[in-house]
Amino acid sequence: TLIRVATSDSLSASLLYECFPYIREKHPNIHIELTTAGTEDLFRMLDHNEADIVCTLDNHIYNTSYRIKGEKKVGLHFIVPARSPLADKDSLSTEDILEQDWLLTEKGMSYRRLLDEWLAKASLEVRPVLEAGQADLLCSLVEMELGCSFLPDYITEDAEKQGTIKRLTAKGFEPDLWKQILHHREKWVSPSMQTVLRIMTERWL
Repeated sequence: TLIRVATSDSLSASLLYECFPYIREKHPNIHIELTTAGTEDLFRMLDHNEADIVCTLDNHIYNTSYRIKGEKKVGLHFIVPARSPLADKDSLSTEDILEQDWLLTEKGMSYRRLLDEWLAKASLEVRPVLEAGQADLLCSLVEMELGCSFLPDYITEDAEKQGTIKRLTAKGFEPDLWKQILHHREKWVSPSMQTVLRIMTERWL
């Protein structure tokens, strides 16, 4: 049985690592087709029956066309190298943010969009020195002291425990980020699809 899953670039690795080995071992008859796309395209795929399940990392999605099968709020912080002068601070000012070299995900992508929208309210913007879709790579580059970033906590958890980076907030900025697993309300949920939804909810959220 083929189950088509669509998600963002930054979630694909964790989704596969957490769920696919278990699915392969316990349910070898289920085959997974994983596609990555931006949030807008993910829901277009659901609407056109090009995906069975969508996993998002974005604002909380409220839409009566979709059923939320699982969700979890995700921590989100600025990160700086442990030896950066900023590492002594508890929070960043907008001046601090504008003065840094930023390594960020692509413009318009979930948490990057939250940052850009917050700065735009003050008619400000950051121009990153690097834009890339691989969030774990961006964290590694911050550890190498090549700049600062803005990433979900599950990406930066190991580096923070090892003391190679420092997580920081920003004054007046409280981003709202959620992992969500959804399918279209009119989609027939087969037993195999129900199994995949259950495994994703139990092991990934």
